[in-house]
Amino acid sequence: MMIRVDKSHFIEYNSFIELVKGIFLMKRDLSERQYIQLARESFIQTMKEVPFISDIKLQTKGLPLEFNGFRATVCFTDSEYPQEFFVDVKSNGEKRFAFEFIEKTKSYINNACCLFIAPYISETTAEMFRNNKTSFMDLSGNCYILTRRIIFHISGKHNQYIQVREKKNYLSKSSSATSAILRTMLEQPEKLWKVKELSDATGKAIGTVSNVKAFLTEKGWINDQIHSFGLKDINELLHEWSKDYNKKESLERQYYSLDSIPELERQISDWSLSHNNSALLSGFSAAARYAPVVRYNKVHVYVDEKYLHEFVNNLNLEQVQTGGNIVITIPHDNTPCMFSKTIDGSIVSSPVQTVLDLLSMPNRGEEAANAIIGKIFDR
Repeated sequence: MMIRVDKSHFIEYNSFIELVKGIFLMKRDLSERQYIQLARESFIQTMKEVPFISDIKLQTKGLPLEFNGFRATVCFTDSEYPQEFFVDVKSNGEKRFAFEFIEKTKSYINNACCLFIAPYISETTAEMFRNNKTSFMDLSGNCYILTRRIIFHISGKHNQYIQVREKKNYLSKSSSATSAILRTMLEQPEKLWKVKELSDATGKAIGTVSNVKAFLTEKGWINDQIHSFGLKDINELLHEWSKDYNKKESLERQYYSLDSIPELERQISDWSLSHNNSALLSGFSAAARYAPVVRYNKVHVYVDEKYLHEFVNNLNLEQVQTGGNIVITIPHDNTPCMFSKTIDGSIVSSPVQTVLDLLSMPNRGEEAANAIIGKIFDR
């Protein structure tokens, strides 16, 4: 089958496009064939913006075997040599599909432009395409198209195809099972796991581990081997996790101490050693032990709620509304205190927890977090 669209018929064709889109948007789930039809229309609408394009021919034949879409021949007014496009259409623009497309088109040696089209493509995925000089487009016309004749980059168009279906937020603070699984994997960031092994290590059900693995795979954060899997793109994972993790406010209280910051931190560590490690230095205080790049004038510490009154009394702390030099956080569950470390006599929150906390803090918190990520996770 071949569809030919001459520029003189663009106005009439636009009306047809809007009609078809209106019909499709009333339906919740589109078929594969309908997505391909929408992709054709979006492609034509985008190409018509190039003033020296004279003709566009669409056909289903001549595509590489692993492509599911259409082939396009774009003719120019000032050249007898047309531009060929091999278009792969997906109903989902998730990072894992984008990564597969980039990998499979790296070895192509021809003059055709390989173009990935999906209903919605996130900015993170779009950046990955651009960094790999790979062309993409969403169904609303946002695109990055790179050929010998055309460099097209359109962004900021409102996308009508973002899925409204609610999915479980695996990265929220309330997802304690996911939190425990992720922390266990990040404790050994280069380790490859089997589902059963990770289930045994975390005490979580095999089904729960499988669901978390599927979620991470969907996000493109899993390095999936034949018989095992591990983490990848940990920097991106931690930054995305921090956005959801810190949406829910923690129970924090500010206090003031007459002691200096180093003396206060020493007292906290001594107290914790005698109270079942129930107080952990966190935030900038922990960062100073992992990767000291930022100065700070306020101590952050996690304290087990059942020890809070005793902790405050023993350290002679005075609660204040503002201007305190120590911030006490009551853990929302046991996960923030998992994998705590003892460094130079100080008990500190794990690298993962420290990074999550720092990424929500102003005054160079992200800088301190990135220093830890670079030292511990980006090896």
